[in-house]
Amino acid sequence: MQKRKLGSIKSNILLLLVLVTIATIFVVAKYSGRVIPNVEGAVGNTACNLYNGGLFCADDDRIYFSNLNDGGALYSMSKNLDDFQYMQEDTVGYINNTSNYVVYSRLNYTRNDSVKHVLQFSYSGIYRVNKKGSHSIGGIYAYDVGAVSLIGNEVYYQKHEKDGNMNLYRASLDGKKDELLLEEKVVPGTLTSTKIYYAGAEGDHYIYSFDPDSKQKVVIYKGNCYQPVLIGGNIYFISLSQNYNIAKIDELGQNPTILVEEKCSYYNVTPDEQYIVYQVDDGKKNRLEVMDLSTRKKTVVKEGDYNGISIIGDRVFFREFGTDDEYYFSLNAPDVVESFNPPDLTEDKKK
Repeated sequence: MQKRKLGSIKSNILLLLVLVTIATIFVVAKYSGRVIPNVEGAVGNTACNLYNGGLFCADDDRIYFSNLNDGGALYSMSKNLDDFQYMQEDTVGYINNTSNYVVYSRLNYTRNDSVKHVLQFSYSGIYRVNKKGSHSIGGIYAYDVGAVSLIGNEVYYQKHEKDGNMNLYRASLDGKKDELLLEEKVVPGTLTSTKIYYAGAEGDHYIYSFDPDSKQKVVIYKGNCYQPVLIGGNIYFISLSQNYNIAKIDELGQNPTILVEEKCSYYNVTPDEQYIVYQVDDGKKNRLEVMDLSTRKKTVVKEGDYNGISIIGDRVFFREFGTDDEYYFSLNAPDVVESFNPPDLTEDKKK
């Protein structure tokens, strides 16, 4: 009887060793390989899209997005919103584009089926996936992170520290270099070749510029601000002191101007500064609205509560708060709203 127990224990240990070996080989094979450099100075996604969760991103040919119909998995589609392709099963956010890869934050801890993925050594982190071919995946950072953004070959992200704090880090695209930049809860918003523009989250909510190389930070504007984004020569932001109105200043922090005189929770601005799309939360008639910044003409897009406002070309994608309903419209016809209902290509995962 005792020999039988010992034999059973040895068999279990052997089986465990085999499984560990297989998992190790799988991980090494999946996360190794030379990383092709990105174009220097190329920005991975717009700051406004990233403030809205980074759910959509695009290059010259395709749109990359989190597919709610497949648990938030990474998909791509043509600019005509067809030719859908499955890329990765991960629930994704903070999607950034590079020349050869899509970089994203893994959000698998938000799913109910994460226990099925036994070979995943992390349910969160930052990963890159090849845009073409087998869509092989590589790891950049394998632990809990907040917002993620990218410029050139550098990834900026919020890291959850063991002491509960959240600090700003910078990693290389290949994941071999990683450094602490600021011991502050900084959301890496607008990235340029030399600076990061952000709003203070501790002590004050001023708008700062920060040089990640010299570690020098400069106050641009002393105000109670949230989610600042530099577009052209202007910095747009939500003014907390002005009842969450949307405002702008110039790049030097001068000429403050209120653009939307209503309480807003989310917003996005087109790269050409022609339109601003925003969610009004006045408690009476909550709605998604678009304003032509040249004429100040407003158009109600849809009444209700929405988030995830993503601008890709002349289209705006958005989600209904608390549901999996997703919509889009063209900036040329903001009153014509269509449902965004991409297919679930689950069977493609088995190929």
